[in-house]
Amino acid sequence: MRPGLLKGPGTHNTVMISAEPRVFGYTLGCRLNAYETESMVDDIVSSTGGTRAGRAEDADVILVNTCAVTGRSQARSRKAVRSYASRYPEATIVVTGCVAEVAPEDFGEIPAEKIIIVPVPEKEKIVSILTGRKPENSKEGIYPWHAPAETSRTRAFLKIQDGCSNRCSYCIVPLARGDSRSQPREIVLKQARELAAGGYREISLTGVDIADYGTDIYNGKYTLTDLVHDLMDLGGFRLRIGSIEPLCLTVKTLEKLAEAGVCRHFHIPFQSGSEAVLKRMGRPYGEQEEYELLDAVEELFSGVCLGSDIIAGFPEETHEDFMKTRALAEDSRINYLHVFPYSPRPGTPAAEMQQLHTETITGRAEELRSISTSSRNSFRESMIGTTQTILVENRKHMGSMLGLTDNYIPVKAPEGAEEGKLVQVELTRENICWGLR
Repeated sequence: MRPGLLKGPGTHNTVMISAEPRVFGYTLGCRLNAYETESMVDDIVSSTGGTRAGRAEDADVILVNTCAVTGRSQARSRKAVRSYASRYPEATIVVTGCVAEVAPEDFGEIPAEKIIIVPVPEKEKIVSILTGRKPENSKEGIYPWHAPAETSRTRAFLKIQDGCSNRCSYCIVPLARGDSRSQPREIVLKQARELAAGGYREISLTGVDIADYGTDIYNGKYTLTDLVHDLMDLGGFRLRIGSIEPLCLTVKTLEKLAEAGVCRHFHIPFQSGSEAVLKRMGRPYGEQEEYELLDAVEELFSGVCLGSDIIAGFPEETHEDFMKTRALAEDSRINYLHVFPYSPRPGTPAAEMQQLHTETITGRAEELRSISTSSRNSFRESMIGTTQTILVENRKHMGSMLGLTDNYIPVKAPEGAEEGKLVQVELTRENICWGLR
């Protein structure tokens, strides 16, 4: 391994960076990665007196937060790092994230001397790795950074948990991030207060498996729903739940979330609609539980937007299996899909199963994506004529300020609407932003 590559936990190689560096961050993968990229960049900037760079070509430090969830995301991560190292040889390239943890050898032949690989457990030491000293403003928590903005100063992510203690047969995330770990409630509530005081009007809870919140540090005596109620009691913002595992969404849990008044938007990763495939995936539920959950969500949340993750072409998936998944995807209560063509991940049981042909996987993924587009449009059509509250953002679409309803519909804000304000609007065919996801 070349000089400059951090070999693993407990190793503190240092790549010296310029004083007051210009720092650029690039994220691949999930919203949690986006949260962590923003946090790491801010930590480096605040600890060194540096500034954010709007473009990679202007940066002294380029931080690439990689993703290994699929073969495609891992390849894109590798390509991005190689491109930055080749195009900007004078910059320090910092590579972190899941690929840095599970496959650091992907970057072993990159022709750059000023490159450092930071495994996932070492992310919190990013400043000391780059400078040889501790951050000036050390913070507490599973990853000791503040909660950064998602879009301008209106919506923010708030990380409450990391890692996963489940062992789904296809998933590399536990190998990359470790077992589930919860952020103590005192830290979560403190960060939420700071965000509200800073003018944020929506907070989105994020993590790898947020439904598992509290099981490690509170032994089930303080759960996600307890945290949600405490957050809502703070007031001053609306609360959005991130992706949440279906097994944990019991009727009782849904009732508590409805009572708390969270945003009418859930992303539930069903992954498949086939009992046989779910079993091979190691998912602890079946077809019946999926449809019962859809019934419960529909009953408790009027006008809810419900999304799901689906893996297309899982090993040994038959045509009959796929048709069951297609039927689930076409259920009118599911309003959009994130479709992942299956790709084997090294070290996972599914990688040893009988794989489908690439053409079959691609074709099934395309069918599901087509269903997703239709379902999204149908849901938005169903909301035309209703009055909804939008949060006005500092983003524009076709010349108009953009707003987002609590049930996840992007809308052109009325003329004169102010950023960060909650505004009631009647949804029309003209003000819904059909082309935006």
